[in-house]
Amino acid sequence: MKKFCLAYGRNLDLLRMKEKCPHCILVGQSLLKDWQIAFKKYITIEKFKGGEVPVGIWQIDEDAEKELDKIEDFPTLYRKEYVTIEIDGKPQKALVYLINGQKYKYPNKQYYQKLLIGYNDFKFNKKYLDEAISHIPLKSVFIISDKIPTNYIDGLNSVGINVKYGLNCENIDDFDGLLIPGDGDIDPSWYGQENISCKKINYERDKTVFKIIGDFIKHDKAILGICLGFQYLNVYFGGTLKQDIPNHKDTEHFIKSKDQLFTSYFGESFIVNSNHHQCVDKLGDNLNVFGVTYDGIVEAFMHKNNKVMGVQWHPERILNTNGKNVFELFKTLL
Repeated sequence: MKKFCLAYGRNLDLLRMKEKCPHCILVGQSLLKDWQIAFKKYITIEKFKGGEVPVGIWQIDEDAEKELDKIEDFPTLYRKEYVTIEIDGKPQKALVYLINGQKYKYPNKQYYQKLLIGYNDFKFNKKYLDEAISHIPLKSVFIISDKIPTNYIDGLNSVGINVKYGLNCENIDDFDGLLIPGDGDIDPSWYGQENISCKKINYERDKTVFKIIGDFIKHDKAILGICLGFQYLNVYFGGTLKQDIPNHKDTEHFIKSKDQLFTSYFGESFIVNSNHHQCVDKLGDNLNVFGVTYDGIVEAFMHKNNKVMGVQWHPERILNTNGKNVFELFKTLL
């Protein structure tokens, strides 16, 4: 008896399937009725009366199913269920992989571009993907600030994120993420140094910020640090700072990156605004560098948990160029 599996995401990519699932045999395509696409970071499908999902149909055997289990990270990330679909004019049972109990999340640009490869192979309309993204509930972010952080609010609002701000976050469960904005300098005693060149330091402010960072991390929430916020994150994770550097205050400079996720948003080289006189010295634990200046200054990083990111420049001030991309990327972490 023939066995079938339905593809609706990465498994529509014909070259990828040839490499990773050589025992799969393509038999056609169809529309799966009363289901819809959903994003829980990665693509999945869910039952929805009146919906439809374009699918590729693979004929599989035992070896092919083992190959699919591996690439779908079954049973950890995806589980298996069976649905009924018409194949060659007859109703047939077909295997589908469904993501396990995760909340709705935006896919990042790199992943979305990979999905488009399969959609182009099958000549499917990408409206199905875009509609699924548009149905994701709006996210909400808390900004640590004692005054109205207008530019930061504009940056988050520009990508469809709701915002509240204050110096204390009473209920972290109300928020999907945290934004730590720019300001003065961190009291250097937090990273074991005497004050040589730090300005506008406030030990009690630092204490509050570090506590909020810790609380959001304990609740597995996303965090974006900008300028001073970037430095807070580096120090929180055990890093240190150079207290004064030349040529990075009130200027612009290029940043280069080789990280595939980062370059999908910014390219391998891009220009940013720069308004800082301190920088990373020792990098914090488990922080991966995403971008550096041509003189070797770390300007962007992501924690290995893929929940915490920081940028040294001010994207909220350059939304009309590449600043919005920082908030787009942050949204995929929420």
